[in-house]
Amino acid sequence: MIKGFRGTSLVDYPGKISSVVFTYGCNFRCPYCYNIDLVLPERYSKLEDIPEDVVIEELKRRKGFIKGVVITGGEPTLWERKLVYFIERVVYEVGLPVKLDTNGSLPDVVKSLVEMDIIDYWAIDFKTAPERYKEVKGDFSKVEKSFEYLKPLGFRVEVRITCYPPLVGKDEIKKMIPYLEGFKRIAIQKYEPYDSISGEKVEPYTKEFYLWLKEFLLENLRDLEVIERF
Repeated sequence: MIKGFRGTSLVDYPGKISSVVFTYGCNFRCPYCYNIDLVLPERYSKLEDIPEDVVIEELKRRKGFIKGVVITGGEPTLWERKLVYFIERVVYEVGLPVKLDTNGSLPDVVKSLVEMDIIDYWAIDFKTAPERYKEVKGDFSKVEKSFEYLKPLGFRVEVRITCYPPLVGKDEIKKMIPYLEGFKRIAIQKYEPYDSISGEKVEPYTKEFYLWLKEFLLENLRDLEVIERF
């Protein structure tokens, strides 16, 4: 399940110094994704598995310095049983809170984790307008269910919008607004033209677009905190 580990991060868990655990495999194919080694089978098959026990012991060693653990991917929820067991070990054996990054494609797993209440903080991606999800190999109807399970958690959830110009423009944002109603925290993320699955170098938006997006969200959604990552 685990193919990568970063001992210290200052940016992945809001308000906490964290370690980051990377799972492999993903059911989406976002053209701007730069975690190629964790998404494409021909790439992650060449990476060594990191034993769970090794990660747990390292987290125990770092406890006191780090204040949380981020689990990201790939798509972690693809590993439902192993994921739940690992999170329980982090929470109850190590004694650290967990942040989980997900694309929301497996709502039954999201619902189960919400009911277990073992995730301290969630980050869920909103890729593009609902009707365009097929372009990232996703099914928005499933993501919408995950949204509904997460909305009641309030500020423990952030919806991340990565502003990749071919998928996220003003028209797409306007179509996303109804599904964002009820969330308390939205993160606007800058697209950077790293090496990606598509191999294309797309020109990023200027800062003016991000400022427009922030203002548009605040004008159209109630009781909202916007996180700037641009």
